[in-house]
Amino acid sequence: MPALAAFALIAATVGTAQASPAPSPLFGAFKAACFGIDKFDGISAAATAAGWTEIAEAQADPRVVAIVGKGREAMRKEAPEAKVSGQMFRQRFDGRDVWLVTSRIQTGKGGWANGCRAYDLDAPAAPSREAIDGWVGTAPTTIQANGTASKRRWEPWQPGVSLEITYVPRGHPLGASYGIQGLVFVSQSTGGF
Repeated sequence: MPALAAFALIAATVGTAQASPAPSPLFGAFKAACFGIDKFDGISAAATAAGWTEIAEAQADPRVVAIVGKGREAMRKEAPEAKVSGQMFRQRFDGRDVWLVTSRIQTGKGGWANGCRAYDLDAPAAPSREAIDGWVGTAPTTIQANGTASKRRWEPWQPGVSLEITYVPRGHPLGASYGIQGLVFVSQSTGGF
């Protein structure tokens, strides 16, 4: 996400580890919905099967609506001819509402980008690096940080699909300026370019 581009690159590592249990049920529900983001037509059914409930944008947390709106506006400026579609879902984890947002962007020249994001905006703390990396099963390909905010990226998470897991604590300057806080998962796939 462009809002997180301000992070300073700390390290780039590649390694392997044996997959561990998820730090929270959210991790499994995100993976069940978003692992196949390269095949966008199946994401809605996968999300529903993983316990996510589709909602109208008007039913979503205003913070999520604002984040999605900023993304749409940026896309309109970058590629005004592009078609943008997607859905919103909600599910409760650890007593908090978490929002799942899917998106598909199709350019007039045949390019496409699929995204699946989960926003746990009120997550009180980040899971440990060891727990996240253990769940993914490998060390991230890049790690970025800005103070107490961090982003871990796996490229690829699987062939043709990348994964980012970001944590921005409440009150962090990046969160204040970009409207993002808490735990954010992003699975993406692109093609046709």
